[in-house]
Amino acid sequence: MLSILLQFLLAHVLGDFVLQPKSLVEKRKVHIQYLLLHVAIHTIALLLVFAQTLTIHWQGILFIVATHLAIDSLKIWYEQKWPTKPFRAFVIDQLLHLLMIGVVMIFYYPAYFQQVELWSPTNLLYLLTLLVLLFVTPIIMRVFFSRWDQEQAFIGKKMETLLDAGLLIGILERLMIVIFVQLNFLSGIGFLLAAKSIFRFGDLTNAKNTKFTEYILLGTFLSFGIAILLGVLLKFTRAALV
Repeated sequence: MLSILLQFLLAHVLGDFVLQPKSLVEKRKVHIQYLLLHVAIHTIALLLVFAQTLTIHWQGILFIVATHLAIDSLKIWYEQKWPTKPFRAFVIDQLLHLLMIGVVMIFYYPAYFQQVELWSPTNLLYLLTLLVLLFVTPIIMRVFFSRWDQEQAFIGKKMETLLDAGLLIGILERLMIVIFVQLNFLSGIGFLLAAKSIFRFGDLTNAKNTKFTEYILLGTFLSFGIAILLGVLLKFTRAALV
């Protein structure tokens, strides 16, 4: 099973990344023949990867090719409707492609997936932790800092930053910390804190008063504290479930 999954993933990487230059990505938004060319290249990649087992996997290949055309057509429509959100379009596109590969794997190995307990306590624990990291923690941070957000010292600073960059950085750093705790790689947390301090050094030294420095330090310590707490809770809860 793993070998077949890796073959489908290999064909996807070849067709969607290695053999798809940026010029082709841009041209297919305007002319449908370039979209069909991309799908044809993807088909050839699949045929080459599964050359020795075509009689067994031709149905899966046909399904992947058909859904790839549909998903990429949907992506082009999405990019035309929301041209300022290319990253979101890319993520949705790739997740849908991976989902289709998953459907093919279920088709070929239904017995294996029937044995998988999707809503097991461990899986629910991971899902709950991820949801807390993505949605609950940013709200906690926002509520905590709401008392200062209207102060003039911070309004000007926020206008100079990238839109939603702080939110994304916070989510990524907390996710990394939780992973580090699970791996017992606690030195990684120190490395992450040091790296963030280096990049923030300019903001801290150029601040005209201590308010902004305190704001940054509070945010860093609160973010790291919540992430470490979540990581430790996840680790010990996992151990209790075993």
